[in-house]
Amino acid sequence: MKDLPYSLKETILRNVIDTAPFPIGVYTGHKMKIVLANQCMIKTYGKGPDVIGTNYTEILPELENQQIFDQLREVLHTGKPYEAKNARVDIVVEGVLKPHYFNYNFTPIFDSEGEIFGVMNTAADVTELNVARQQTLEIEKKLRLAVESSQLGTFEIDINKGIVAGSRRFASFFESKNRELDLNVMVAMIHTDDQPIWHQAIRELWETGDLHCEVRVASNGIMHWMRFSGTLSDSDDKENVIVGIAQDITEQKKNAQELLELVEQRTVELRRSNDDLKQFGHVVSHDLKEPVRKMLMYSNILKQNTVEGKDPRISQYAHKINKSALRLTEMIDSILNYSSSGSPDLEETVDLNDIIESIKEDLEIKIAEKSAVIEYSKMPVVRGSKILMHQLFYNLIANSLKFSRDNFNPHIKINHTADAESLKITVADNGIGIATGDSQRIFNAFERLHSKDQYEGTGLGLALCKKIVERHGGKMRNIDSESQGAVFEITLPATLYRIDRKPHQYNSAIT
Repeated sequence: MKDLPYSLKETILRNVIDTAPFPIGVYTGHKMKIVLANQCMIKTYGKGPDVIGTNYTEILPELENQQIFDQLREVLHTGKPYEAKNARVDIVVEGVLKPHYFNYNFTPIFDSEGEIFGVMNTAADVTELNVARQQTLEIEKKLRLAVESSQLGTFEIDINKGIVAGSRRFASFFESKNRELDLNVMVAMIHTDDQPIWHQAIRELWETGDLHCEVRVASNGIMHWMRFSGTLSDSDDKENVIVGIAQDITEQKKNAQELLELVEQRTVELRRSNDDLKQFGHVVSHDLKEPVRKMLMYSNILKQNTVEGKDPRISQYAHKINKSALRLTEMIDSILNYSSSGSPDLEETVDLNDIIESIKEDLEIKIAEKSAVIEYSKMPVVRGSKILMHQLFYNLIANSLKFSRDNFNPHIKINHTADAESLKITVADNGIGIATGDSQRIFNAFERLHSKDQYEGTGLGLALCKKIVERHGGKMRNIDSESQGAVFEITLPATLYRIDRKPHQYNSAIT
């Protein structure tokens, strides 16, 4: 390049400076006249392209109070270069003062006689890096606050050096004011019985990359439960370093233990209550059977000693007494079995036709008093509990009789439909009906829509019906009726029913 003409050398040098990917400028004199500025520097000034020949102090007056002019003058005066790292410089760009961050240098330029005649300014815009750094610091600050507020302590365990570096809270867990602990000292503070748990967790760490364990630590004379969660660092300069968090879970363990003890206590009480219930059911059933046996005995004697032709009514009444006593015996046996097993047998074969006919006989007097009609189609045979199914339909039919309208004979219709998925049974009547807003309330235990003066009852009937249906895996709901009266729909899963195709043996209506 020494053989090139001076003008060409100057052209090449200017092209290199002008195309440099970082700002370069040269200022001369006390007023720092701009004699050279490449495109990057002109863009940095943010004052347009016509800056050559103007004074640096005039085009960037906003720098006067930022010590930059003083730094330049000091370089011109002493001949010593000045360097700044990550320095904030606020520059007016398009009329707006904006913060920038630069790594910049002011380098003195000497003439042939060794006298300073100017300063070369080079810079690197690191604004984006500093903004990202500040954001990172802000995130770290928030993270530290979150960790501190959550009662967590952070730690780094250097396995090679045997050193544990932790946050203040972590150090406090181990009675240390120093945030750096000896690993062996820390492990020694773990309860002797729990140290194998810690060592096992470390062994598993090398296989899985994760650390998880709960151990007891003696701190300030008190045993605390600590939960450690961590992972192996993936940083190249932190080989065999475990980073993670530790949490004091003493209160959680205490609450869990108290809850466990409470559950055990309640379980014992429940078991005792169930035992008492079984005993009660056994005693009641046994005591009830004795008078029923006498009823059966005397009704049989009455039947045997009654001349059929002489007074047929006595024979009929004796027959009804005998049948009711047999029914009562069956119910007592069911109650006894229920109380003995703790739950009803849901695998019994239940003919719903038999159930309805049995209920009609139980309610024969009430049906006759109200001249009621109970109409039903051929019902299927289902799998379930006889006693619960009897209670279900008994409550529904008894409700329809109870909530009948004045001057209207009760008419109760029981229908069903079946498909591959479910069996639907509807029980409809022509009674006083249920208001739309009460469709859900009626299934609440002890919920009464009418006063005791109007209608007797406990308010448990429909709640029990719903529970029985749900016990069989089904659903029960009230359907708003277009006409006056109540309509209940029972849906049972298809797995519980089979259609009995034998000829119907019962009279479908009774008046």
